[in-house]
Amino acid sequence: MASKRLHGPQRPARRRDARTGKGGSRFALRSVAGQVFLLQLAILLLLVVAATLILAWRAHQADIRNAREQAHACAGGVAATPSTAAALRSPDPTAGLQPLSLRATRACGVDFVTVLDRAGVRLSDPAPHLIGTRASGDFSRALDGKAYTEKFHGEPTDSARAVVPVRDADGRVIGIVTAGVDLSTVAAQLDDELPWVTAGAAIALLLAGGGAALVSRRLGRQTHGLGAAEVTRMYEHHDAVLHAVREGVLVLDGERRLLLANDEAQRLLGLPEKALGRHVGALGLAPGVGDLLASGRAADDEVHAVGERLLAVNQRPTGHGDGPAGTVATFRDTTELREIAGQAEGAAQRLDLLYTAGLRIGTSLDVVRTAEELADVTVPRFADVTTIDLLDPVIDGREPLPGPATARRVALRSAGSAHPLEDWRTSAAAPASHPWRSTTRGRR
Repeated sequence: MASKRLHGPQRPARRRDARTGKGGSRFALRSVAGQVFLLQLAILLLLVVAATLILAWRAHQADIRNAREQAHACAGGVAATPSTAAALRSPDPTAGLQPLSLRATRACGVDFVTVLDRAGVRLSDPAPHLIGTRASGDFSRALDGKAYTEKFHGEPTDSARAVVPVRDADGRVIGIVTAGVDLSTVAAQLDDELPWVTAGAAIALLLAGGGAALVSRRLGRQTHGLGAAEVTRMYEHHDAVLHAVREGVLVLDGERRLLLANDEAQRLLGLPEKALGRHVGALGLAPGVGDLLASGRAADDEVHAVGERLLAVNQRPTGHGDGPAGTVATFRDTTELREIAGQAEGAAQRLDLLYTAGLRIGTSLDVVRTAEELADVTVPRFADVTTIDLLDPVIDGREPLPGPATARRVALRSAGSAHPLEDWRTSAAAPASHPWRSTTRGRR
């Protein structure tokens, strides 16, 4: 009963295809599977977009960090070159520093290498028109002998630059070298990386979406394309019916663990608390029922004693098609039915005796023959030994008269031979005047 699907007004019917007769798509948006798929897809899309943005931001930060490290290495190399300090001491520093700055710019792969005096005035620059102008920024730390990198915003361009002091032989700061990469160059590098990041995100979204579709398709098969409200209503109806029926229902998985037991099964079998999930052998069932459930074989109305009850057990395997492997067993209490059946059988036997007696007794008017028929009917249906004694007037066909009379045995029937009674034919005192007067007076 529990394995049957509920039908009727409680379950809204799905639209059926006019050509195939099959139900509508189990992946419709109104179904649980469709709603779960949309939810999964939305979550995946948000995760992929967030991951893409995070990857892009981290790539941008990594590009800036690489640019600062690259600029610092370049500026440090130029500042440590002896020709840089010599040019700064010469009468015309630009003549010696400009070619050096251009070569370093090309060699290091940065956008600019500039040499400044202590006042921050450019002595060399890739843009010749900027030579002689003061560079933007605070160079107090460099004048104190510290090298550093920074993300610079100002003229002529925003950049990730390094600032390194130039020292003479005595260790005094005599100038400053700045090298950097324009932020526009860093952004261009990110633009080159974004297609790969986007392609990876799209592939991840496709793979995750395919997995979500497979999960939702399986869910659609399990829920038969029903909506959330329909699934809830069907579960409530199934649960109500399962626990209201007068038959015990057990559901076991393929490894013989208990998955479901309704109230009647718990009552009939005396299941322990927290029985769900336990192996059937650990439930303490009666031997016959326990062996049947553990075997998983099919059974039809097998009667097993459980305590003082007689239970009729039916068992069927599940797992046909794509369903999970296991068995479903039902239990019906037949104790009262067997008592009623026994009473009915006794009544039927008595009725059969009366029917047989009505057919076989009184087939003739001879009183002795009637007595013999009566004895034939009663043995062995009603008695093991039957004797019938009649008075002499009755045997002669007369009415019995008041006073002493002789009783003679006219019929004797026995289910066996071990009895102390005698038939009238075995008596030695039988007179020849009447064939029936052959027993002793008063024997019964």
